Amino acid sequence: MVGYYKYISELGIEDDINMDTIKSDKDVYNYFHKEIRNDCKNINVSDIDFTPIYQNDLLKNFDYIKEIIEKEIKNNLIIKEVKTTTIIKNNKRLEELQKLFGLPKFECSQEYILVPASDFGVFSLYEDTNFKKEQLPTTVYEFAKCYRIEDKKQDPLRRPTSFNLPDIHCFINDKVYEEVQKHLVVYEEILKILEIPYFISLRITEKEYKEKKEVLKNIAKELHKDIIVNIVPSSIKYWESKFKYIYKNSNNEFIQLSTVQVDYTTSGIFNIKMEGKNIRVIHSSIGSMERVIYSYLDKN
Repeated sequence: MVGYYKYISELGIEDDINMDTIKSDKDVYNYFHKEIRNDCKNINVSDIDFTPIYQNDLLKNFDYIKEIIEKEIKNNLIIKEVKTTTIIKNNKRLEELQKLFGLPKFECSQEYILVPASDFGVFSLYEDTNFKKEQLPTTVYEFAKCYRIEDKKQDPLRRPTSFNLPDIHCFINDKVYEEVQKHLVVYEEILKILEIPYFISLRITEKEYKEKKEVLKNIAKELHKDIIVNIVPSSIKYWESKFKYIYKNSNNEFIQLSTVQVDYTTSGIFNIKMEGKNIRVIHSSIGSMERVIYSYLDKN
């Protein structure tokens, strides 16, 4: 276990968690929620060399879910839609980002890589930008194609080598958590429409938690959800806080779906500023289409 845990109830009340053994937020969830599901279905596909959504009837689910996701995002957030490349020439900034992400390179030549996340294209698109104050927040949305080298090849809907990611990046200077809340509400509505149950986990630095505690309590009340909070000594990878919407599948395994992350680091790497000063970036996604489809099929 890294750090320690708190529990913010849907009423906005903070409680300590007194458990003998905590290895992860999953242990905390299981402590408060004793249900066990036993209706496991075999929904895996066998071939991981291409995107599995194109097999059999999965494409109908793909189109249905994509339509819901994009409708809710476009109706409730002010976004600019972009399309960046999936093959990109590597450079020092991208290598630094790759190290922060902790992802292996998916090399297609000595110079070029397949992007493991849409961040690589979006940050390259906005590198060396100096926003004016009135231009922020600027929020970009991309339905991205991403590629990762995965070891867990036994489950290609959850960990495919190529996947589709409805992804949002918000360049912002202030009122960061007000924007975070908007994204969380959108993802709550999407999962409600799809009838996918979830719980909320938050990993956050101790400094950030102390400064934003009251805002986080308001978010719990707005969402009518308890939040399991893992408080860590310092930032991990590139973010100061990371909300996760997690689905517990019919085999009692935990699947991360939506995520909203507050990033204080990468704008400095790519020299993205507001009037000469580094800015915040919100990374936000409902989750990969493959994982959402997996959860949608599993809960049915």
